[in-house]
Amino acid sequence: MNIKSFPIFFIVLIVLGLALLFFGHAWVLEHQGFEPFGHQLVKSYLLNLVMASMVFFSIYSFRNKYRDLLGFFFLGGSLLKFVLFFIFMYPGYHRDGVLDRIEFLAFFVPYLFSLFIETFFLVKLLNTVE
Repeated sequence: MNIKSFPIFFIVLIVLGLALLFFGHAWVLEHQGFEPFGHQLVKSYLLNLVMASMVFFSIYSFRNKYRDLLGFFFLGGSLLKFVLFFIFMYPGYHRDGVLDRIEFLAFFVPYLFSLFIETFFLVKLLNTVE
């Protein structure tokens, strides 16, 4: 895999992966008797897509200039995801005073998938940085 093609592979993999995961997640919710697009599911998947892309492209852009700090960019991006979760999503989840398992999974499933993809590409980038 050529380093110049990393952004294309990343976007294709994260968009297709999150789309498949989203529809699978909605299907499971529907078949368990829950609203398939409830619990801010769409917002959660979109937030994770946007944030994972921002973290990846930040790391990709600075891979040569700040190669010793790429891990910190990655960690900072993960921290930023949780901050945005608490700003944009947690108030809706915590409206009734309880964070249900379904609400937790609505954020955490796409978060883990995005984290896995980001980590995979970060390792690839670190192995190719000169």
